Amino acid sequence: MDNNYQQNAYQDTENNSGEDIKKTIFQYLKYWPWFIISVIITVGLAYMYMRYSPAIYKTSSKIKILKEQEGLDLQGLQGASPLIDMSSVNLDNEIQILKSRRIAKKVIEDLRLQTKYYTSGTIKDREIWDNQVPYIIDWSASDSSDYKELPMMNLKFETQSNFKLIEVESDFKISAKLGDTIEYSNQKVDNIKFSIGINPFYKGDLASFIEKSYSFKKSNLDQTITNLTKNLVTETVDQRADIITIIIEGENESKNEDILDELMKQFNQDGVDDNRLIAKRTQDFVEKRLDFIVEELDTVETGIVDYKKANDLTDIKGNTELLFEKVGKTEMKRFEIETQVEIANEFKNLVNNQESISLLPANLGIESNEVNSLTKAYNDLVLERNEIMVSSTKDNPVIKSIDQRLKEIRKNINRSIDNYTESLKISLKNTRTRESIFSSTIDKIPNQEKEIRSIERERLVKEKLFLFLLQKREEATLTYAITAPVIKVVDFAYTQPNPVSPKKKIIALAALILGLIIPFGILYLKFLLDTKLNSADAIKRELPDIPVVGEIPLTNVSEFNMITPTDRSPLAESFRILRTNINFINLTASQKKKHNQVIYVTSSTKGEGKTFASINLASVTAHQSKSTLLVGCDIRNPQLHNYFGLDKNVKGLSNYLYDTSISIDDVTIENVNNSDLDVILSGEIPPNPSEILLSSRFDEFIEDAKKKYKYIIVDTAPTILVTDTIMISDKADITLYLTRADYTDLRLLDHIKDLKKHKKLKNIGIILNGVKQSGRYSYNYGYGYGYNEDTSNGKKNWKFWKK
Repeated sequence: MDNNYQQNAYQDTENNSGEDIKKTIFQYLKYWPWFIISVIITVGLAYMYMRYSPAIYKTSSKIKILKEQEGLDLQGLQGASPLIDMSSVNLDNEIQILKSRRIAKKVIEDLRLQTKYYTSGTIKDREIWDNQVPYIIDWSASDSSDYKELPMMNLKFETQSNFKLIEVESDFKISAKLGDTIEYSNQKVDNIKFSIGINPFYKGDLASFIEKSYSFKKSNLDQTITNLTKNLVTETVDQRADIITIIIEGENESKNEDILDELMKQFNQDGVDDNRLIAKRTQDFVEKRLDFIVEELDTVETGIVDYKKANDLTDIKGNTELLFEKVGKTEMKRFEIETQVEIANEFKNLVNNQESISLLPANLGIESNEVNSLTKAYNDLVLERNEIMVSSTKDNPVIKSIDQRLKEIRKNINRSIDNYTESLKISLKNTRTRESIFSSTIDKIPNQEKEIRSIERERLVKEKLFLFLLQKREEATLTYAITAPVIKVVDFAYTQPNPVSPKKKIIALAALILGLIIPFGILYLKFLLDTKLNSADAIKRELPDIPVVGEIPLTNVSEFNMITPTDRSPLAESFRILRTNINFINLTASQKKKHNQVIYVTSSTKGEGKTFASINLASVTAHQSKSTLLVGCDIRNPQLHNYFGLDKNVKGLSNYLYDTSISIDDVTIENVNNSDLDVILSGEIPPNPSEILLSSRFDEFIEDAKKKYKYIIVDTAPTILVTDTIMISDKADITLYLTRADYTDLRLLDHIKDLKKHKKLKNIGIILNGVKQSGRYSYNYGYGYGYNEDTSNGKKNWKFWKK
């Protein structure tokens, strides 16, 4: 059973969620004309934008920055190296040079980009370029002409040689001929001169541009440079590649391509010029140094000849080198002997200081066969002794014999080392003697030889420097003559066939989405800021414990007409449904046993329709049971008399409560307006309404009314303004609480919740008044039954969202 309950609860939750989504969608669909109009406006604006906006095309090219200088290899020359080292390339630096104002200025000057030409169309002007332009502007050359601006000039050829020129802003007008000098001045620029001629590269028929409208303007050089560098986009293809992509966007495809091609040309020429400038400066420097080195070299060589002649010297260089070679060999021999002495002494100390019988180091580098053989014999005996000691002791005769032999070998080793050391000392003495002889011989070399060597060294330095400069001069000369390009064009400028702006599909989609979002946003804010009650679902959501017993439709009738038994209007049917639903309110067992019922009709504030609902509920109740009484209990602000057209001062409830001599029959108006309904008005407004309602006289009134009537419907005061209704709430069997669509504030539902929670009112049932009629069937009765069905016009039920 619990599982079934949980499953049903889950299904109810899903159904409620689906209903909420459906209700939200239909809530917005009520305003479908807003969405249609908004979409039409945004799509129309998007179409106008795309129609009048110039098409922007994207042009790109690719270049590779060369790492090595190509076409010339000088590595065959001794000491030569590349004059310009391009082994590593910093692409960021190259990009900055590529986008520099200096390069941009060269491009602008060569292509004359300061001047823009346009042809006038039916809707918008289109930029033209190069051979698309039938004429050309020749600006007067002056120092400041590049920095002067000319506003948009409208040009119209009357004949092939005559034209009319108009500038709208300054009312400048002039008729002139081709080749005439035209002067123009305005507030910003003075005396700018130019002439107009035929473009010799124009590819069209010269007669075709007559009577056509053209326009042109000139921009400031600085501003043109700024615009060009800003429009250029450079990016690397890959971090490991030396390729740069250059991108520009503009109205004219040919112009974009010419700009990029010229930019690559100027960038390459700039690099070539830098290399040639370096080569030229290197060449000039080398020439000057060569002249100086030749003079110095000739002086040095002449000095050597003069010195040898003066001192009668021949070639003693060979003897000197041989003597130095002998000295070197003698020093090496002395070092080897000293090393052997040190090794022999160390080995002797090791042998003498050995505390126990152990192996001696072999192959220490001692060049004595006797010592090495004795050492080997000693180590063999030690190994033999160690093997025997594994299974024996020192007292073993064999061990003692080996120990004796080892002692004798150790003495022989000491003797051999001493003999070897003595022989080494003798050899060392002889070597040092020879070394001294050679040194003394060197000291006797004449100072003239030292001078010759000094002069020879200087000559060698000068000669090497001379050869190096000769190589550099040849290298610089060749480099200047045939300088390789610094870039390789990977892709020349190419323009994509489809414009990148305006992007028609994206703009159209954005316009469509925006057309839907704008009304949605407005409606969302409207619904978000709307704090008024507008449906019974809001009541059910906020007050789930209180039933909604009726929904009263909004009527457009200006005059009040009480419901009659034959009335089949949605209003009458809604009150009949209300009358039926009252019977299903949860009454206690004692209340259900009562033959009659006291029904209070109240609300939170004025204007929610409680009096209107009281009268009509009493009317339909009287049609069913003639024993019905309507009581006006809102004695502070009585309104009941206005609906029946009665005098306000007619005796009523307040008179009965004050005057004990008045009976209930004295204040009852029977069969009001020829109906079956009896009415008791509020009577005169007393000074103390609360006190008289709390008196026992009111209890007597209710008891007397119950004796005569089956239904007593009481129109009470609003609960949030006064406490009258709450003070007498214990007399009611049912309390009908009025709310009004698009009038009652949602925050007042908390007040109703508080009344229910603290049991200030009994058996509350909520009525929603003023519900708007919608759909083909009024007041939501379009379920195939058809109250007030409009069949006169035969229109189909297509407004499905209003159901």
